[in-house]
Formats: sequence, C-alpha cells, structure tokens
Amino acid sequence: MKNEFKDYICRPFCMFFREGEKEDFACQGADVIERLVKQGRLHPEQLPRYGKIPGKRWQHDPALDAAVCQPCPFKAQDCDFQSESPPPRAEPCGGYILLTLLKERGILSAHDLLKAGSSDS
Repeated sequence: MKNEFKDYICRPFCMFFREGEKEDFACQGADVIERLVKQGRLHPEQLPRYGKIPGKRWQHDPALDAAVCQPCPFKAQDCDFQSESPPPRAEPCGGYILLTLLKERGILSAHDLLKAGSSDS
C-alpha cells in the first residue's frame, strides 16, 4: 500500500511531494489512512481523487492534530503548519488535508481519527 500513497494521497494533496524523491517516506497522515483502510473503516473508493482546493485556508482540528501531528516524525523540523509561528498560507501534509476532507464529508469521525492515530490500534 505504501507505493499507492503517491497516487491517492501525495500527488493530489501534498505540496511537499516531488516525483522521484523520498517515495518510501510517508507522512503520519498517510499512515493513519493506511490503518483506517486495514481496519476496514475506510475504503479506497471513498477517497476523493481531485486534489487540493485552491485558496483554501486549512484550520487546525484537535482530533487531527492529536492523531496525525503529535506523533509525526516531521513535526519538529519540517512542519510549518504546526510551528509556533506558521508562515501565512502554511499547509499541512497531504494526509492531513485528505483526512480533513473525509471528516468534513462525514466519512470519518473524530473517534475514528483518534483510534487510527494510536499505534496500538
């Protein structure tokens, strides 16, 4: 499934994705999505395929911050979205964006995110 991330998470949603670079690395959001799929809580056909929404300002969501950002290895050094002084228009990772869209559409709940964010789920 890791190889598919670039097709349904990274390429359409992530501003950090660069074709041919770090393709084996996945953000914590992608890991949460993978766990949700493995748990049967999310099916790949439920994932939107169109990509980012131009001009959308991404807001922090407590459930997503806990499930995705707190355990993320990229948070400390590479995440402007979670920094103390984020630059204007800072975007979260593609996994965070996709999970936000799924939550906004009622496909996932805060409980689903927190359960999937736990490494012992």
